[in-house]
Amino acid sequence: MKRLPVIIMAAVFASPAWGIEINEGLSGAWFNPETPGQGVVFDVVPANDLVFMAWFTFSDAAPAKLGSTDQRWLTAQGNISGDTANLTLFLSQGGAFGQSTQVVNTPVGEAAVVFDSCTEATLSYALEDNSGSADISLVRLAPDVYCGALSAGR
Repeated sequence: MKRLPVIIMAAVFASPAWGIEINEGLSGAWFNPETPGQGVVFDVVPANDLVFMAWFTFSDAAPAKLGSTDQRWLTAQGNISGDTANLTLFLSQGGAFGQSTQVVNTPVGEAAVVFDSCTEATLSYALEDNSGSADISLVRLAPDVYCGALSAGR
């Protein structure tokens, strides 16, 4: 009877982590199939402890912080911690197609992306002023090319 707690504790501590360690193979296009026409592109640079994200989306019907329901480009970057990247969200605006007009990047919130596997992730965000927050399930747009090999080699 006295061995049972030790066995249970050993099972808990030996259980695998929820996600995978972030690696270069996670770079690429990701999306949620329930919101067509929207998605994110990740550029993962573990050597610099950095993840950059470009989020192609639309603002909601309420003008709120992001303005009208036009297309929106949100960008984010932040540091890697195991299976998670903690990011600062920026609204990028002011550019003009084919012109060298300066783009202004304004901080609008925080985000975190947890990579559950080489093909699934969860993007959680919270906009400033409580104007929006959610957890978004993401899947890879194209098949995994080398994330799995990198994960197995670590």
